[in-house]
This record gives sequence, C-alpha cells and structure tokens, in this order.
Amino acid sequence: MDREELYNSIADRKTKQKDFEPYAGDNGRVNRCVSLMRSGKILTGGVLLDVGAGIGDLGHAVSDLFERRIALDISPTGLYAAKMKGNETKVCDVDRHGLPFPDKTIDVVTALDFIEHIIDPESFARECYRVLRSSGDAFINTPNIRFWRHIEQLWRFGSFPHTSGDREVYHGGHLAFYTFADLCEIFGRVGFVGFTMFKDDEGYENPPDVWTRPLQPKNQEEYVKLCLEFGCPNLLFKATRP
Repeated sequence: MDREELYNSIADRKTKQKDFEPYAGDNGRVNRCVSLMRSGKILTGGVLLDVGAGIGDLGHAVSDLFERRIALDISPTGLYAAKMKGNETKVCDVDRHGLPFPDKTIDVVTALDFIEHIIDPESFARECYRVLRSSGDAFINTPNIRFWRHIEQLWRFGSFPHTSGDREVYHGGHLAFYTFADLCEIFGRVGFVGFTMFKDDEGYENPPDVWTRPLQPKNQEEYVKLCLEFGCPNLLFKATRP
C-alpha cells in the first residue's frame, strides 16, 4: 500500500455523515484560523488555498472573506465533502507534485495540521512562496513540540509526547515535530519575512518559572516571548511573501 492509498483508507474509515453537512464550528484548528482571519491578523480577500484541507471546513467557514476557496488534499474522499461545502477542489500529493498552481496566483495559503505529515517541509515552503502573490500570507497550524508539558513528558516520564488525537496510525502519522524557530528557519530560507507566532488562546497554559527562569530573559518582551513558546500546545505561525 503506497502513501496515497494509506491516506485514502484512513479517510474512508474516519468519514462521518456530519462531514458532508455545513461546518458546525466543532474543529479547534479551523476555529483558530477563522478567528485570526476575522480579526485581521491573517490576510483575507482574493484566493485562499487550503492545503491538507480534508473535508473543507475552513473554506466553508470563511466563504464571505474570499472570492475563491480552493481545498487541496491527497484524499478524494474528504474533497467530495469539501466540494459540497462550496470549495473548489484539487487532489494532489504535495510531497510528490508540489502545489499545482501557476506562480503568484494565490493570496493566502493555509496548512492546518499538515506540515507535520510531509517529508520535505522546505520544498513545501518554497512552493508556498512561488504560488503566493507579493504580500501574501502563509499560515501554518502544527503541534508545538516546545510546549512545556511536551518537554516534561519526555524529560520526566521518558516517553515521547503524543501531539495528535488521531490513533489510526502511530503518532497520528506525524513525520516531524516543530518549534517556532524551526518554522522561521524553514520559511526564511526560501525568502519569507514577517514571522509571527500567535497565542493559542484555546490551549495556552502559563509555563512554570522553572522553564523560563534558567533562560534569563533580559526584559519583559523576552519573557513574554518565552511564555508564548513554552505555553502554547499549538504553533500558530504566519509568514509573509515580500
């Protein structure tokens, strides 16, 4: 079974009737992205490309904010639901084929719980840069391996933290794990600027002093940045194409 067949098999097993119905607001990663868009922290308008879109809930939830919403995924099963919700759809294995769109034709690329599933994140970042128009945003939602409870799990109990609620495959099929600095390096290497990590209001837990004090923050700004990186279970990362 190759990777595409595996993902299709998993998608088929997980498919529920509600996936084909209008989005009910019950997906945290979608809600976080929608909130950032509606508050003006992520660009809106023009063309949205949602990579790893699954059943297309994001495109449905922000249908009033974009002229076009394109849902891209490896699984036709999920995209059938995405199309029923008004998204344009495209089946593609990003690791093998990149993003199948011309240069500078997309205004915003989103990838919610996606980058941890691919083999070559730098190639993906390069593809995002290529297809985005100038001043376009790339927004990544991925587990934050620097979250203090994840570090504690590894240090205190000796087992790697589970960063996915998906038990279909080991660690939810995650191939890599990221920090804010990792994403800055990956996206900066291909030309992106303006890196921002947004606070995960839904899951934030203030880190105990034992995590921040040894790093000796020089001022309040450094302390707040450390709290953000240690306190958020999810990385909400934005980069902009100059």
